[in-house]
Amino acid sequence: MQEDVIDLLELARVIWSKRRFILKVTGTFMAVGLLIAFTSKVEYEASCKLMPENQEGMKGNFGGLGGLAGLAGIDLGGMGATGSLTPELYPEIVKSIPFQLELIHTPIRFEKLDSLLSSYTYFTEIDRPSLFGFLAEYTIGLPGKAKGLFRAEEVAPTNPPDDLIHLTKGDWKLLEKYRERVNVSVDTKTGVIIVTTEMPDPYAAARLTDLLVKKLTVEVTEYKIGKAKVNLEFIRERYAEAEKEYEVKQRQVARFADQNKNITSSMVQTEYQRLQNEMNIAFEVYKGLASQMEQAKIKVKEETPVFTVLEPVKVPVEKSKPKRVLILASFLFSGLIGVCLYVIINYSISRC
Repeated sequence: MQEDVIDLLELARVIWSKRRFILKVTGTFMAVGLLIAFTSKVEYEASCKLMPENQEGMKGNFGGLGGLAGLAGIDLGGMGATGSLTPELYPEIVKSIPFQLELIHTPIRFEKLDSLLSSYTYFTEIDRPSLFGFLAEYTIGLPGKAKGLFRAEEVAPTNPPDDLIHLTKGDWKLLEKYRERVNVSVDTKTGVIIVTTEMPDPYAAARLTDLLVKKLTVEVTEYKIGKAKVNLEFIRERYAEAEKEYEVKQRQVARFADQNKNITSSMVQTEYQRLQNEMNIAFEVYKGLASQMEQAKIKVKEETPVFTVLEPVKVPVEKSKPKRVLILASFLFSGLIGVCLYVIINYSISRC
């Protein structure tokens, strides 16, 4: 125990004897931290919270409507949910390449520039790296730049021969960085969907969040009601055909009756009965399709998801990056601990 106390006191004495060196190194770390903290690019974060309507148990909400529909010959019993897209899958939708491409190429307003342009145009033509990013690009990233001088310039095909996605390596890198700017998370306990985006312009961050929310809700809605809409369109077409057929049969019966008013022949009566039977069959088909079409319309409405905005998008006022206090504290702590360890190790080696 005495040796441990002596050792600790000895280490404290060594550290105190090297205090000037420790202060210089720590000061250097602080200077680097200050440089990074005050030259890093400013970013703003905007967010929105949504609560999707629970599709489970919705069928019960149509209890009264189901009773009225039953009187009209419409059966709502088999109208279960067709979509299996749960909120947990929403982040995967946002991360998908088609969704990201549509998002990055949609124009939004940049208040600082007072102009409307896409994120792709902004990050490829206007945005410039920070001082730290510039130094890193021409030090750590210099070998990659030198290698790029000996490669032919990549050009994305303007008229791709198929429906595959064609992007240059530069575009892929830009898209990967852009993905980090948009985020969708789901609280598994409450079911709340949190949408956040980060942009160099506060107004652009808010606009991008609003755009992301709208596109996401459209994608989810289209998926949920896709089958129901296809079914409705199919029934609507059959309904129009049945309506025309019924009208044709009506005219045939009316024309035949007008032409044979005073004729009591059995053949005429038989033909008239046949035409009426055809008209009745056409009417039953027409009536059945009308019932099915109303059922399909109700199903589309039932399957349409509803999103409640719990926290609307706001234009951010405070910067989300750089976190200057955290950066300074990290460099101060790293420098102080690092130089103290160096002094202790160096002292231990000198004693051996």
